[in-house]
Amino acid sequence: MSDRSPSLAALYYAVETVVIAPGIVSHEAAHLLACRLAGVEIRGGSVLNPFAADAYLDHERVTSFPADLLIAVAPLLCNTTLAFCVFALAPAVGTLLLSVPLYWLGVCFALTAFPSVGDTETLFETAGELPRILRPGGYLLAAPIRAFTVIPGSAGVGGFALLLVLFGLTQP
Repeated sequence: MSDRSPSLAALYYAVETVVIAPGIVSHEAAHLLACRLAGVEIRGGSVLNPFAADAYLDHERVTSFPADLLIAVAPLLCNTTLAFCVFALAPAVGTLLLSVPLYWLGVCFALTAFPSVGDTETLFETAGELPRILRPGGYLLAAPIRAFTVIPGSAGVGGFALLLVLFGLTQP
């Protein structure tokens, strides 16, 4: 086997990227929208490496905690909404041919809803920049979000749990 052959992990990530691509794209689009709303300049388009576990949006350094928090949790807000909507719509279309793609989209959106460890890496730094009286509140918001994302596999498990909840809430 040569050094140029793809690793098993790279092949896994390539398959995963293809299977849940709509969720990855919407996750990064949510970050983009949040950056635009917060006035954070985008340095380039989203970077998606299909042979690795990362996709990211390159933006300027964020110094505002509210902006940082919004950018970090934007995929949770957007992808949860998208998943809920397509899960609710799927049974209403009436045919299996149309409902299966909608269920697949719902799964893609739910599985990619949670922020990644990279999405939350600056929350404590920006919370520390808040005025002294607001800092404890910033840390109280940042701590559980950051703690969740640093646990290996938490976003995937959380996404799967979200998928089950949203599916259960939307099915007749």
